[in-house]
Amino acid sequence: MIQALIHEGRVEVQEPIPASWEGQTVHIVPLTPDDPLPDLEDRLTALHQMGPAEFEPGEREQIRAQLGELDRVSAAALAAIEGGRP
Repeated sequence: MIQALIHEGRVEVQEPIPASWEGQTVHIVPLTPDDPLPDLEDRLTALHQMGPAEFEPGEREQIRAQLGELDRVSAAALAAIEGGRP
């Protein structure tokens, strides 16, 4: 299976099409939250089996500071957008 987006009535493939598919007719169906990726449950199980994340000393503080900076930048961008409205 490959994933693609439908944009302005055209199919935009998000990954390479296998050479063996050349010349074949394909059936495109939308992927909805009700249709998870087939291996999603396996991936989630493997992720949970890894246990909780472990951080190096100071890493949590660095993450917290970077998230704070992103909040500040996004709030400033939103304020600039809102300030430009009539």
